[in-house]
Amino acid sequence: MNQPEVKLGEAIQFSADLQEIFVTDAGAVYQCDKQNRLLVNFAGSVAKLKVETFLRLKKAVDSIDLSTMAVNTGRCSDYELITVFGCEKLYVLTLPEIYSFKELLGGAKFVLQLNSMLHERLFAQPA
Repeated sequence: MNQPEVKLGEAIQFSADLQEIFVTDAGAVYQCDKQNRLLVNFAGSVAKLKVETFLRLKKAVDSIDLSTMAVNTGRCSDYELITVFGCEKLYVLTLPEIYSFKELLGGAKFVLQLNSMLHERLFAQPA
């Protein structure tokens, strides 16, 4: 199976350098070991992030209270602006998009943690 290669501002092309981490109907997260980056493909664009920036983005998205946003009748609550230090992308998302983004980022973080735990167990040095 071909793996996508992502260049910001261009369409996704395929390369062996990327590994698929997590995919939903709304987007995908890929890992590039060559550049030590995660590529988040969501809302029609791709963000190339360091792992620390990815975790900050997830924390920012998780801090949005969806139930408060849903019951607020003001026009200012129709959208949420999301950006974090180290990410060149500014996300302007609606309530359903934020829900989908939370799902994507949460699934990707889970898979990254699982991979890390498996790697520790499989390659642990005996004491």
